[in-house]
Formats: sequence, structure tokens, C-alpha cells
Amino acid sequence: MNSLSRCSSSLDALLIGMVLIASAANASSNPAKHRGLQHCADGSAIVAGAEEQDFADICQGVAEAFKFFVSHAVRPTEAVTIEVSKTIPAEAGPTAAGCYIEQKRRVFVLPYNAFRRYKTWFGVPIDRAIYRALATHEAAHAVAACNFRIRNPTIQAKEYLAYAATLSSLPPRIRSRALRATPPQGFDSLERFRPMLYMVDPMRFGAEAYRHYAMAPDPSSVVHAILSGEALSD
Repeated sequence: MNSLSRCSSSLDALLIGMVLIASAANASSNPAKHRGLQHCADGSAIVAGAEEQDFADICQGVAEAFKFFVSHAVRPTEAVTIEVSKTIPAEAGPTAAGCYIEQKRRVFVLPYNAFRRYKTWFGVPIDRAIYRALATHEAAHAVAACNFRIRNPTIQAKEYLAYAATLSSLPPRIRSRALRATPPQGFDSLERFRPMLYMVDPMRFGAEAYRHYAMAPDPSSVVHAILSGEALSD
């Protein structure tokens, strides 16, 4: 299944849904703080329900996800649709700050003020840079979903790419702090990245995924091997 057939057939329906969400949000919110449906200037995302600064941060985070994949000759095929909501879909789990729901082809993220209640992410105090990285993570899931060349990619394949993009997007000093908070355990082989590790300790999974990606002789070959199903497929 090619990427275009995965993701470009029902974008109009998604946009209609986003308009309805935005209209409902505007009906019950302060219009000075919420702008409803907004388009990032570079065309990378369509965002509903975000306050002005949250919108700017989300657009920057999505742009970083696009930059990551483009640097590996992987072309995003559509704008990412994002809903900013104090309630994350239940299927993402009770502690999720964001998620990408494949069936809806939509990202959900908390508003910044709600995300800050988590205090830290990767052991680093949450600030605007970390919020942008949250948007990068979920947008990376959306871009990867459109570019997998296998029907049912594994959770470890999805999360490896999303975390590699996330940590790549962080300013170097913040990334260094995040990696110091999760000391390395020598994940020198993709076979070490198992679903159980992600479920038990997603932050360690993410830190080790970035380290493996960054130390690869040819990171692009790793990205393409995962997208094609040659790596992390079982």
C-alpha cells in the first residue's frame, strides 16, 4: 500500500469534522483566546481549539516533524489535523498528554497549561520547548502513518520514529538534559526495541531510540528500513 492511498483520500471529510469541532469550541469559549480552526502558515497543520501561543508552538512543533522526515527524503503527504483539548481520547490511556488516532487521522494534544501539570517530560521541567516537542512527537506519528509501506506496522516501529523525531527537534541543551535523565543501557541493535519496553518505560524507549538513531552510520537507512518493514516489523 503506497503512502498516497493511505492518507489522501478523505481529507475533505476530516476538515469538515474539524470545522464542526471548532464551531462548538467557539460557542462555549472566549473568542479572544480561542481562534477555532487555524492553518499553520507553512501549510503543515490545521489546528482547532488552540489559544494563540499554543497554536504558534504547535505549528513550530509540526514543522520540526516535517523537517525530520524531509531530511530523510520522506515526503509528508498532507497537513496534520490537530485538536487541542483538555480531554484526550480514552484509547490513548489515562496519562496521555497527546495521541494520534489513526482511524480518524487526527492528533489530539492538551493545552499547554494542562500539559504543565505533568511537571516534567523526559525528566526535564515542562516549558514551551517541551510543548513544541510534544506536538512534534504526535505529528511524527501522523507523517509516519502516511509513509509506512506495510499494512500493520508494529508499535515499536511507530514509536522509534516518533521519538527520534521528537528528541531531534529539541534544542541541544534540553536534549542533553533529557538524555542525562535516562542513562544509556547500550541499545546497539534494533532487536532491543520491544513492545514491552515501550509499555513499561516509554521514556527509556524514547531516549534509547534517539541514541540508536543518532549513532547510526546512516540514519536515513534506518528510517527507510523501518518504514518499509525491513526493521522492527515483529
